[in-house]
Amino acid sequence: GLVPPPFVPDPQRVYAKDLEDVGAFSTVKGVELDAGDTALCDAFASGTVPIPWQEELIETGVFEELNVWGAPGTLPPDLDPTS
Repeated sequence: GLVPPPFVPDPQRVYAKDLEDVGAFSTVKGVELDAGDTALCDAFASGTVPIPWQEELIETGVFEELNVWGAPGTLPPDLDPTS
């Protein structure tokens, strides 16, 4: 850490001579998904929410209504099992 590196890669770029080179290490070969795997993936909640939907929640104020917390060090009423 005393000398700056001669090259710092950009995390937004792909450094490959050819697009085919990227496929060589970014795909898994020999794995076949069946109907059971597809059903599991469809039922699994990944927690990802589209950005436009997130922006709509923030702009309309719904996020503030849902994101209510209690006093510092306490749980909000809807998460407190004693209330």
